[in-house]
Amino acid sequence: MHVDKFRLWARRTFAAYSGCVAYVETIDDAGNVGCGSSFHVGDGVFVTARHVVERRTITAVGFDDFAVGQEFLRDRLNWGKQSHGQVRIVQGPVFHSNELVDVACFRIKPYPNAFMPLGGHLDCYLVQHELVLYRTLLMGYPSIPLSSKPTLVASSGEVNALIDLYVGGHPHFIISTMARGGFSGCPVLVAYNEDNLNSGTAVLGIVTQSLVDDQKSTESGYLAVLTVEPIYTCLEQNNMLPIGQGYE
Repeated sequence: MHVDKFRLWARRTFAAYSGCVAYVETIDDAGNVGCGSSFHVGDGVFVTARHVVERRTITAVGFDDFAVGQEFLRDRLNWGKQSHGQVRIVQGPVFHSNELVDVACFRIKPYPNAFMPLGGHLDCYLVQHELVLYRTLLMGYPSIPLSSKPTLVASSGEVNALIDLYVGGHPHFIISTMARGGFSGCPVLVAYNEDNLNSGTAVLGIVTQSLVDDQKSTESGYLAVLTVEPIYTCLEQNNMLPIGQGYE
């Protein structure tokens, strides 16, 4: 029987890192509720999109992952939480120093043992068509009509293009996954080494926006993924770069 090696990579990667992705529920001063995504990069530090948390109050951070919930429940300090898998923020959120860069981070306790490795494709290494047609895996918490709680959604795809936007000053990848509300802050993982899919998986970047014209729906746009360099910068600026993350 033929085995699609990329589908196998996606399934293995999902199994390894799904517990690193958390939802972030927020509310603004007008009472409008929102939900975005975030991901663990080590030492309890989570990265999300700036617009998910800026000028909003975080009401919950949690996981749709039974194993993560069970891990938290081993600590007596976490007993009696109102919702399965929820945690407390102990630092942040803090932001990239450039207000046009859509990156923020915060620290939680307790946190999963696993974390996502950030890629080494800094801006200076990226040239036209860099990583185009490389395979990707997105994980996050889009809004699902009639769902009773935030549910982790995974979608495999590929890099379609590398572009520069008018704002932000960093390259963005366009990926084939359909844009949806709630994907903001999602991690996108990339298979660096297609000859050996057991190695070389890392974070390609963070979902920041859907590129649309004329106020069209989010789902009609291209899904834009901000590359990793501003993530490193935000973490370093706020003294939150975890041990185990580097530029290599």
